[in-house]
Amino acid sequence: MLKTNAIPQCPLDAAYLLGKRHNASDLARKLGISPNVLGNKLNPDQEFHKLSLGEAVALTELTDDNIIVEAWCQQRNGVFVKLPSEFSCDEELSDQLMKLSEAMGSALGEIRLAREDGIIDQHEFTKIKEKLMHTVTEALALKSVVAEQVRELKTV
Repeated sequence: MLKTNAIPQCPLDAAYLLGKRHNASDLARKLGISPNVLGNKLNPDQEFHKLSLGEAVALTELTDDNIIVEAWCQQRNGVFVKLPSEFSCDEELSDQLMKLSEAMGSALGEIRLAREDGIIDQHEFTKIKEKLMHTVTEALALKSVVAEQVRELKTV
């Protein structure tokens, strides 16, 4: 059974969870298809109705839910990071540095706990991976904050 808050390893499983998280009947109406057809397209075990890339993009946009993209990135050994829109002051830089430090500390703490018995099992690794992915997200957000502070130097 897939947890509704976890990121599945497969984009098709993610599409299924997206349908569970949101009103599939309403989404079907907005896409101009019947709820039964959308339900079949969201079912990863369905042989005949398949979700198209365009439909997956449309569902992502309609729901503002990135689970399909996140699963696809994970399947490709990558990570999806939604960058912050804009920053403008030194205080936001300080805040982002603290968020990154907090995320890194949490990830390292999870690793330490998992290694206490000398073995890292699959469940522990999943938790570690989630914490490390959050750390990457915060590091990329820091990059965006710093980029907003770049200014052109006047040449004489």
